Order: sequence, then structure tokens, then C-alpha cells
Amino acid sequence: MLTLNVIANILFIAIASASIANLYDDCLQDDMLFSALGKILQNEIRHNIAIEKQEIEGEKVPVPKWKMPIGGCIICTNVWITILMFLLFAFCPLAFLILAVIGISNTALKFIIK
Repeated sequence: MLTLNVIANILFIAIASASIANLYDDCLQDDMLFSALGKILQNEIRHNIAIEKQEIEGEKVPVPKWKMPIGGCIICTNVWITILMFLLFAFCPLAFLILAVIGISNTALKFIIK
């Protein structure tokens, strides 16, 4: 049976993981920390969005599947980040705590500045 402590830990890991995934996705955007990586991982996605918005002409291009779990799709990336965060929670709690605080503060900041 799940105790309240276990449920609280699961929720904390989930919220921290989603916040880190959100921060990573932000860092992949133009003019951000990992923008060079973002251009590689999200090139086709950005191209297809520009076509949908009718900013450019052309045909949509398929997104390679290997890009999805490493930054091409935030939902796919979140799975791997959650696994990593769980491992940090279990084996290196200080690293988990630092990342959790950074991720959650980034998410909170988005709500404050909107």
C-alpha cells in the first residue's frame, strides 16, 4: 500500500521532472543557452510550423525519430528526463534537489512574468 510519503515523493519527482523538461525545452529555443543544439534537433519542426503559419512556402518534411527523445519533442524528452530524475532522487539526492529547485523556479517564474 502506498503511504502518504511515497505519494508525495512520486508527485515531487513528477513535478520536478516536468519542470526540468520545460527548462530544457526553453534552453533549446533561439538565442538561449542550447540554441545551437535546438537548431539541429528542431530544424524540421520549426520548418513545418513556418509552413503551417504560411510564413514560408514549401512542403512539410518528416522529423527523424531519433531527434524526438533528445529534444525534438518535449513529451518524448520528458520520459527520459523523468527516468534520470528518479535515478538522481534514488542515488544522488543533492543533485536531484538542486535540479528540482532550478526547474521548479523556472516554471514559477513563467507564471510570474506572464
